[in-house]
Amino acid sequence: MLLGAILIAVAYVFPGLVGHDPWKQDEAYSFGVIYNMYRTGDFVVPRLAADPFMEKPPVYYITAAGMANLLHPWLPLHDAARLTTAIYVGLTLLFTGLLTRATWGGGYGVLGVLLMLSTLELMQNGHYMITDTALMAGVVMGLYGLLRTRESIGWGGFWLGTGAGLAFLSKGLLGPGILGLTGLLLPVLFRTWRDSAYFKALLAAVAWSSPWVLIWPAALSLRDPNLFHLWFWDNNFGRYLGTAGLGPPARHHFWLRTLPWVTFPVLPVAAWTLWCRRTEVFINEGVRVTLMASILGWSVLFASETARDLYALPLLAPLAVIAAGAVRRLPGWAVAAAYWGSAVLFGLLAGLLWLLWVYGLKAGHPPQIGFIGRYLPLDFHPVWRWGAFAVAFALQIGWVWILATFRPPRPGALLAWPAGLILAWGLVATIHLPWIDRAKSYRGVFTELKQALPSHYRCVADLESMPLRESERGMLHYVAGITTEHVKRPEDTHCDLILVEAPASLRGVRVDLGRQWRRIWDGHRPVDRRDRFVLFQRVGAPG
Repeated sequence: MLLGAILIAVAYVFPGLVGHDPWKQDEAYSFGVIYNMYRTGDFVVPRLAADPFMEKPPVYYITAAGMANLLHPWLPLHDAARLTTAIYVGLTLLFTGLLTRATWGGGYGVLGVLLMLSTLELMQNGHYMITDTALMAGVVMGLYGLLRTRESIGWGGFWLGTGAGLAFLSKGLLGPGILGLTGLLLPVLFRTWRDSAYFKALLAAVAWSSPWVLIWPAALSLRDPNLFHLWFWDNNFGRYLGTAGLGPPARHHFWLRTLPWVTFPVLPVAAWTLWCRRTEVFINEGVRVTLMASILGWSVLFASETARDLYALPLLAPLAVIAAGAVRRLPGWAVAAAYWGSAVLFGLLAGLLWLLWVYGLKAGHPPQIGFIGRYLPLDFHPVWRWGAFAVAFALQIGWVWILATFRPPRPGALLAWPAGLILAWGLVATIHLPWIDRAKSYRGVFTELKQALPSHYRCVADLESMPLRESERGMLHYVAGITTEHVKRPEDTHCDLILVEAPASLRGVRVDLGRQWRRIWDGHRPVDRRDRFVLFQRVGAPG
């Protein structure tokens, strides 16, 4: 069973990690920071193009720069960097299994891992180059350490402190805040946690977390106190309170609409666990830890003034741990419904994905359907790739074998859901990856821009009124080697080129900077209806 879970995890984690450029939005700016660290070796001040980027601490970026150094030139820099996500997702699955086993006993750890692999949110964001994967790993590692304090002061304190430190250097105060509040509230609410050994373990955790929590902030403060203030106050408290203007605002009922799908299926199964094992569940120390962390974490997200679905990533593992306790007690009708629903849904989806691929190879282009053309370029020309086909075919055979081997009413029939998710993602990330990359990559448009540059120019500026966004600045630096100077007005710059990103509100409107500037190029990504890029040259400039 353990070997099978490992194989399923490998099949889940690795497809899609290599073979495509950084995608908008999070991957593009994340790699922009990583690329700067790789080039300069400066691990104290994260930079995007030429500008300090203080939204997040640097542990993911440092790890990714190390992976790029290790694996380049065998892999492109961006692919090597993205394998960092495999490290942190792998750590998440490992500690989810350990925490589940420590909560429910032997044989349950695999169930916790499979439940994590079943979540829609992890499938959506667990293959991208984003710092949230490191935060997710740090939180579940810390929760495992918190539970281990009941058995071992040393190991419990080590894993709690290391997990809190990793979470801190991933995204700031959120992760260690959840872990710290959970650790402090447990002895307040439960008598069994009020002993000297537990408080010694907390002190050990503080000691183990100190290098993570102190070294980088101290180095940043010594380098530039203003950047430290920007990171600590604006990007932690200001983001939460909505005073810093960072992150998308939490729209009305955002989490009420988003919670059901980002937590599916672990939230309903966790609720089933709390009901069907209600006589024993609340005296289970592991449930106390994970339930407390879940309540605190979701309370923070619901109260925050900014919201995105990927903020839920670090809160999936606690729910998966709770849910594992009653998977084997699900009624037969629920197991059968999950099995047959998964078989039909993913069978149809896989069939459609294979059909699209075969049609593209035969016709030389995708089906010329307007709905598809809204999201993917219809002028794409597919080519046969043996490696992609072999992986996709293996995933298809594996899915069929799981359906044939694990059938209702056995609880193992529930494997049909995670196996179907793996199949669907695997087909997208293998045989269809070049097509999707064509739509989401900036390489084409910024290569065209680079070719349109005059042979001689001083520098390139961008305007505050039509600024390049973070993703675009990162990819412009990587693909074209261009960093821009920021100016308020065209007449404020000494540069002889200005690049603007015209927003969707100006679609169909000719962007004009006045008689001193002439338009020499414009472009956009395929099927990108939101923004276009326009390059201007000063009239009379050489080149």
